[in-house]
Amino acid sequence: MGITLNKPTGIEDVNDRLQRILSIHLDPSGGSLYWLERQRALGLDLQREIRSVRDLHLLGPMDEQALAQRPIEDFVPRSLHHTRSAWVTSQTAGTLGAPKHAVHRQDEFEAAFVTPFTQAAAMVAFPREANWLFVGPSGPHIIGKAARACAAAMGSADPFTLDLDPRWAKKLPRGSFAWERYVAHIQEQAMTILDSQRIGVLFSTPVVLENLGLAMSAAQREAILGLHLGGISVSASQRTLFVQMFPRAVILSGYGNSLFGVMPELAWSAQTGFDYFPHSTRLILRVIPLDAGPRHELREDAPSGERGQVVVTRLDELQMIVNMIERDSAILIRPPESSATAGFVLNGLREPQPIMNQVMRPTTGLY
Repeated sequence: MGITLNKPTGIEDVNDRLQRILSIHLDPSGGSLYWLERQRALGLDLQREIRSVRDLHLLGPMDEQALAQRPIEDFVPRSLHHTRSAWVTSQTAGTLGAPKHAVHRQDEFEAAFVTPFTQAAAMVAFPREANWLFVGPSGPHIIGKAARACAAAMGSADPFTLDLDPRWAKKLPRGSFAWERYVAHIQEQAMTILDSQRIGVLFSTPVVLENLGLAMSAAQREAILGLHLGGISVSASQRTLFVQMFPRAVILSGYGNSLFGVMPELAWSAQTGFDYFPHSTRLILRVIPLDAGPRHELREDAPSGERGQVVVTRLDELQMIVNMIERDSAILIRPPESSATAGFVLNGLREPQPIMNQVMRPTTGLY
């Protein structure tokens, strides 16, 4: 369960936040249709039964089918339907099953995607006021919107962008003629921008950045001051390669998705890999035993220091998602005390990576 360490002024206590968000979503007249129905189905008074994050197991796993099939309004409290002009909507990539829908209010979008990045960027002196090149999906994923917002928050112009459709890429057998043509198409467009513009920050997946690095000149690679990695997990060997390819670049990776937001990298070592942490107290992370099975009651955590399956809870006013069992495994870790002043106060994840099974498709290496 999440543990708050040295909570700085202005960060809401995680259990206080839980009670506040529950009261909004479970309000009899103004709450969200989905959670009011869920409460009735469980036969529980959730505000009375759930007093702390340790009680969240009572809600069971999140219904993924509902996130994929129900109207987004069913998850938004009726009292907030009048704010729809400030809603930011998106879908997940659909790696497992049907794509799931997410909605963030504009301020919650900033808290989910922009503030975590800018706080982590400040900690590592990520470059400001540099031109960005973003190679990734513009929609229906949320990452394109986040790239623009993060660049603006760093004092940069709207990024140069190149649309990459991961859903189409996943339909192409890796190594096939069609796949190679698509990869070449992406790279040609990117190099057109790099050849004509002063790009200082690259934001894409590790594989795309690796291919771009091989195509760029030494002078172009020297001009890159920042690399932001996302989309798929990055390996230690890839990170080492990026250090060699882009000798002046600050490297900052992120872990997350459209449903929850981003958790930036706060530490990396060759021995332990990447450590990612949520900002503030809006995301609660757990890891459960890998052999728990689909009907796991969520009472049991993986032993301390051992790899388990990731479970995420999002506590936002507009959309509350509880006990989403993710496709990834990781080790739950405590936050560095030095990061508390920047707002990273809850447990994070060490070296998250996909759990390979028969349901998952192999990665395309694009997004």
